[in-house]
Amino acid sequence: MFVTDIERLGLTEKEAKLYLTSLRIGPVSMQTLAAKAKIDRGTAYHVAKTLGQKGLFGQVEGGKRPLFSVTNPQLFYDYVAEQKKQADEHFSAMERMIDDLKSLHSLHAGQ
Repeated sequence: MFVTDIERLGLTEKEAKLYLTSLRIGPVSMQTLAAKAKIDRGTAYHVAKTLGQKGLFGQVEGGKRPLFSVTNPQLFYDYVAEQKKQADEHFSAMERMIDDLKSLHSLHAGQ
């Protein structure tokens, strides 16, 4: 799997890097994860937060320091399915509006 494949599913490049790295190495400290993903540690915390908001990343107890890891990959599938559902809804709304939008545009197109 490549970062660009994951990006096509709706993640940023850094989210994809962190996600794939975490998937490969399992629960680790943020310092280790950031280093392996080749992302600045501060940026990695921010990226982990955005992945967490998408339900794709979390923190687990690991003794002295918290460990970070991706959630079950099925949740990523569910996330993409939800994005598709929303896109389908937007497309349906556009189909209902396109004739009206074209009509409004044609009023001024000749000016």
